[in-house]
Amino acid sequence: MIQITKLIKKLDWLLVAAVVLLISLSMVLIYSTSGSTTGEFDFSNLKKQIIFAVVGLLFFILASVFDYQLFKNYAYPLYVAMMLVLVGVLLFGTEIRGTKGWFTFGSFQIQPAEIAKVVLLIILARYFASITGKMNTLRYVVISGLITLIPAGLIILQPDFGSALVLIFLWLAMLLISGIKRIYVAALSGGGFAIGWILWKFIFKDYQKERILTFLNPTRDPLGSGYNIIQSKIAVGSGGWLGKGLGYGSQSQLKFLPAQQTDFIFAVLAEELGLLGASLLLTLFCFLLLRMILIVRRARDDFGLMLGVGAILIFLFQVIVNVGMNVGLLPVTGIPLPLVSYGGSSLISMLILVGILQSVAIRSKKLKF
Repeated sequence: MIQITKLIKKLDWLLVAAVVLLISLSMVLIYSTSGSTTGEFDFSNLKKQIIFAVVGLLFFILASVFDYQLFKNYAYPLYVAMMLVLVGVLLFGTEIRGTKGWFTFGSFQIQPAEIAKVVLLIILARYFASITGKMNTLRYVVISGLITLIPAGLIILQPDFGSALVLIFLWLAMLLISGIKRIYVAALSGGGFAIGWILWKFIFKDYQKERILTFLNPTRDPLGSGYNIIQSKIAVGSGGWLGKGLGYGSQSQLKFLPAQQTDFIFAVLAEELGLLGASLLLTLFCFLLLRMILIVRRARDDFGLMLGVGAILIFLFQVIVNVGMNVGLLPVTGIPLPLVSYGGSSLISMLILVGILQSVAIRSKKLKF
């Protein structure tokens, strides 16, 4: 008990405060969008998100208290389990909006692709930490690529291009940080274009192609594939400086804005709380990332360093892509806004990542009891 108390005292409480504020803001926005055009309210998603937040915070505490080196010891078993679950969801999962990516337990759904982000980070961190200074050898690039592309391929088959994109970005970014040769960067770029062509030609569904074409020209189908982007941009633009007030956003409250609690929750925020609210959200994310960077700088080993860097990359990438698609700068990919978008699997996985970072922070210097 004394050891646990000392561990808790070494938590980065400013990081905890930023996480709690982001989750609280998420609850406010989900509450605000729980109405319907008939005047009735459905708080089922809010209740689920509260439950997910409690579960996620428990995982956060566990990940913080236990030594992050434990993840290194169980990286490969976790990877095998992840692969089995990703295959299982393709065979036995529930299909929602054309994507077979959830396991259903009563009124709750679990999305393995979100948990896969954490597991892949752990195994890539272990792998890159074990080959520090050897990234000039091609086989290490190939092996790390296979470790990443196999689960990413299974996720694309669901199809969930957004989650697969997060995994691929994580791998590429960690490669660059590890000191990969420029010739390998050129080769990966060429391979990326080739894979992109294959995906476009043989893998992508029609609706995924339409999302990209609509991003290039949103007016090509304003009532179809371009509808989401157009309505999101209207919501963001109509918020002004201070917004229309919680529960008074016309696009969100009248249900013109789709996926308002998930993909487009940032647009709801911008419409109802204006530029001030959007700036507050982005400031919280900047502060969160800053605290993460400070933790990474104090990491005592390569594994902790890679874990921290990877967690920062996942958060940063998802924030940029989600906000970018809400304001029409990036195509709609279905990537959630970390800690804010509705969704239990995403919330829990992000809290686990923050918990792992806290474990790195706690053990940045050897503890003496």
